[in-house]
Amino acid sequence: MCGINGYIKYSQENEEQLKADMNRMNTLIFHRGPDEDGVFTESNNSHSIAMAMRRLSIIDLSSGKQPIFSDDKSIVIVFNGEIYNYRILKSKLINEGVTFSTTSDTEVILKLYEKYGPSSFKDLDGMFGFSIYDKNINKVFIARDFFGEKPLYYYKLKDQFIWASELKSIVNIIDNKPEISKEGLNLYFRLTYIPAPYTIYQDIKKLEANHYIEFDINDQNHSIKKINQDHIYDKINISFDDARKEVKNLVYDSVQSRSISDVPIGTFLSGGVDSSVVSLCLSQGVENKIDTFSIGFKNEGYDESDKSSLVAKLINSNHHEFIIDENDLKHNIHEIVLNFDEPFADSSALPTFLVSKKTSSNVKVALTGDGGDEVFGGYNKHYMGKINRNYTSYVPIWFYNFRNFVTSIC
Repeated sequence: MCGINGYIKYSQENEEQLKADMNRMNTLIFHRGPDEDGVFTESNNSHSIAMAMRRLSIIDLSSGKQPIFSDDKSIVIVFNGEIYNYRILKSKLINEGVTFSTTSDTEVILKLYEKYGPSSFKDLDGMFGFSIYDKNINKVFIARDFFGEKPLYYYKLKDQFIWASELKSIVNIIDNKPEISKEGLNLYFRLTYIPAPYTIYQDIKKLEANHYIEFDINDQNHSIKKINQDHIYDKINISFDDARKEVKNLVYDSVQSRSISDVPIGTFLSGGVDSSVVSLCLSQGVENKIDTFSIGFKNEGYDESDKSSLVAKLINSNHHEFIIDENDLKHNIHEIVLNFDEPFADSSALPTFLVSKKTSSNVKVALTGDGGDEVFGGYNKHYMGKINRNYTSYVPIWFYNFRNFVTSIC
């Protein structure tokens, strides 16, 4: 996990002030990237621009320091995330005559943009939030990945434009604290989270997943564009057994692509289906035993550590089990809330934070089963939706139309 910050000001600022602002924003997200930081600044008579990042080093530990520049220094990037297909993209670019000075995925994004422009963002398979400043056209591009795994916020004022990986960096750099957004608060009470483009603060926006901002420094305007356009997929004529094999292969390949790392890697293992499948796939793709991590509870009514221990034994992993109680949550609740920046009602974030904190002393990267229920319909609401659909399929369509008509005139 890394983090980025940046702003454009329509005034000439001295380099010391720009760096001080970026260091201030970076300090607030130190937890996202404790390994190193980097700052870029530029100022002239019409405007000043600064970009910065905090890095958690996972790929190319020696030469991947950011910001990274194009060969002629006209394009610069700061990047948060991981590009899973960067080796494939790099090989393609090398075949086209492009040269590289690092082995990082960050440079691949830069070189891809340099050759193909913002249309190249659709070729990126990964989780990312990045900003690119192109001096040739005096524009800044700020992009967020397809699923919105990496956060990105932005705030436009009359004389400046600010963006950051976390809200706190923006809130603490502006002169006046923004007001609470009634719309954002209303959405939180309805949905238990605040969806993009809204945030808990008035006028600070969350960049939607699968979108990028194109900011034109000359005319001080920006537009938001979709990276991957909506696609309607044709139905495939395939048997259930063949489909099952295909899904198995896709899941396995997905885990392997996410296990590319120059640092130790492990998995969170709860004993549920999703994390067990991820742990199994990772163990099958490496020669040595993998490290698995789980949380157990002193209160036996909540404890399911026997399930994770059983799976760990079946896949022959080096299993680490951390036993926690209410006091562990109580002592860490302030830090957990601080990291969220805005209201969030998923209580699973509490044990996830604790297992992450304890895991970090053993490995630097941990894969999880998050998202499995959403992909495969694992929640009870999906099952109830299926039952409801089966039931309502027996009700004639004219009955629905009649009911809607009566409702509309009453």
